[in-house]
Amino acid sequence: MKKYLSIVCIILFLACEENSEQQQAPQQQDSLELSQPIAVETNRTVNLLTEAREAVSEWLAYAMAQNEVENLRSQTGKEIILNAEPLLEIMENLNTTIPVPLQTPAVRARTNVLYTKAGILLQLSNKKNEKADEIFNAANELITEFDNFKIQLNELYLKAPEDFELELDRQFEENQQQGNFPPDTLDEPQDSLR
Repeated sequence: MKKYLSIVCIILFLACEENSEQQQAPQQQDSLELSQPIAVETNRTVNLLTEAREAVSEWLAYAMAQNEVENLRSQTGKEIILNAEPLLEIMENLNTTIPVPLQTPAVRARTNVLYTKAGILLQLSNKKNEKADEIFNAANELITEFDNFKIQLNELYLKAPEDFELELDRQFEENQQQGNFPPDTLDEPQDSLR
């Protein structure tokens, strides 16, 4: 009986040891991957229009968020994990301090998305066994959403098609008055075969 009990104990011990080794391998792989820099999935760069840049020029929360997202593009997984909580605080500040001229439903929606994505990143960072692919995916989503936020800011300052046509007409008349092209050539069709 003692032999059987000893054999069962040895088998159980070996099974537990093998299971432990199998669990440690993915953890070691994730730890190794987290020491690598993020591979940013988008190469899109969104620049703010002049009017949008002026609107955010004194918005400190925007400047901080912009800086953090730019830093995120070159951080390792471990750095992303360490900065997840401050990043969430910055996105919360961005969400709660929108300047009055920018307080539109679309801008609010974009700042809410940024705050939510930063919260997801923090949640993933606080897991006992962080998974590198989850951390990097969440960081990439945050980068993409910040670009979408900048696109939304630009859209606030895009001219409506009617305004654009009026602006073209105004510029055309100014050019005509300044003599940039003779008025008689504009009315006659150009025939290059004469």
